[in-house]
Amino acid sequence: MLPRDLLIVSKRKGSIKPRYLKDTQIAEELIEIFKEYEGRKYKELQEKLDEMEYVNYKVVRGLSLLLERRCEFESISLIDGKKIREFLFDRGFVLSEEERNKIIDEACKHFNLSREEIEEAMFSDLKEEQIIKKFYYIPPLELIKRYNLSLTQTLLFDALEMLFTISGNYQEVFRKIKYLGLMYEIEGNEVKITGPASLFKKTRKYGVSMAKLLPSIINADKWRIKAKIELRREARIYDFELDSDDGIMLPRYTEQVTHFDSEVEERFYNEFKSLNTGWEIKREPTIIEAGNYIIIPDFGFYKDGIEHYLEVVGFWTPEYLKKKIWKLKNAKVNITIAVNENLSCKKEDFSGDVIFYNKKIPLVAVIKILRKLEEESIQKEMEGIEKLEIKDEIISLEEKAKELNVSKEALSRIKIPNYCIIGDKIVAKKFLEKLKEEIGEERSYEEAKKILDKYGLTSRALDYMGYKIEWKGLKPVKVVS
Repeated sequence: MLPRDLLIVSKRKGSIKPRYLKDTQIAEELIEIFKEYEGRKYKELQEKLDEMEYVNYKVVRGLSLLLERRCEFESISLIDGKKIREFLFDRGFVLSEEERNKIIDEACKHFNLSREEIEEAMFSDLKEEQIIKKFYYIPPLELIKRYNLSLTQTLLFDALEMLFTISGNYQEVFRKIKYLGLMYEIEGNEVKITGPASLFKKTRKYGVSMAKLLPSIINADKWRIKAKIELRREARIYDFELDSDDGIMLPRYTEQVTHFDSEVEERFYNEFKSLNTGWEIKREPTIIEAGNYIIIPDFGFYKDGIEHYLEVVGFWTPEYLKKKIWKLKNAKVNITIAVNENLSCKKEDFSGDVIFYNKKIPLVAVIKILRKLEEESIQKEMEGIEKLEIKDEIISLEEKAKELNVSKEALSRIKIPNYCIIGDKIVAKKFLEKLKEEIGEERSYEEAKKILDKYGLTSRALDYMGYKIEWKGLKPVKVVS
């Protein structure tokens, strides 16, 4: 974050936006200066930076402030400068050089130091006199990203409210909301930070908390922010919007790592991923409304437009369990519940599918539920296909499924007159007749395979055309009609 006086914005038709940096030239020059002045006094560095402020003093000062935070400073004197100043200032005002020398002599005797040591130590603890012991390098592009983030945070100091949507990173964001003491409402897939700006006479501290939430939001894969900004000294409210597709260079501070609340959840996640179910599994995939609360389900399952969720209930606290059951009953989607059988609850306490487990969530039970959902979806898709027209001799199954907006599985089950499904292709029977003439009654397997490859067909096409494959050991050598 930056001081307000370093904020640079553009205003247009009631909207406001920071003037973000894209070019790294100034950042590169400033980084080189900080590297050059490592080991020298801070005041010397400041004099050099002052020379650059003609370019754009707010940008230079803002970037320099971020770079200063990457410096280690140390005093050039081992003597406590503050104690020496207190001793000297306690002697009162000095009106002449003679009086000054006299007081310094007293300090020399009191601290058992030379005049040179007293003079050197007098202000050595002040920042201007300190040495830049170490400058921790940062790439220019990364500096630009952090500057842009700081500008945005500084603008949010004056936010009256903020709305955001995110894709992923839910646990981090909502933990941060709780830690910062922010109040929120859920409106569809949008989270609205509300409250104290009006309750406590528009306290700016709340805006600072919103600003502190920003890094967690932008760590999500996809995100969007909207805020109402009331700048100081202006009796007007501006609209601010920013999202991950705007192309603004912003940093992401944390590595996206999958975290688990228990070994049971981690084991289930890894075992499910190792199976070839065709379902994608995601950890803590979304937020779901449940009355005035939200649920972040432990797992989400996705396949061909089907979505389903699994919540693991393994916590023992009675109050927590009571609240969890209430939220699950009030959730706006059906969620399968995996319940630790040692908890004092029964199937009737929940709505939807319930699985009880001891030390391991049963994979078979979960897969059975998913396959039932998949089958219901396939049947519904098949019923929805009223007319199916195909003119091509060979067409991709996936391509046709997309055209009809159905899954490949649903399309592959439909009987298409004069066509058959071979691998991932829909093939006309007349084409297979022509293909059989091309291959002939007998041909080496290698030659037949080249012909099939030409049309993108697998060896299953040979079965449809009535060929038999002759083998020599484990190697196919000939096809015979």
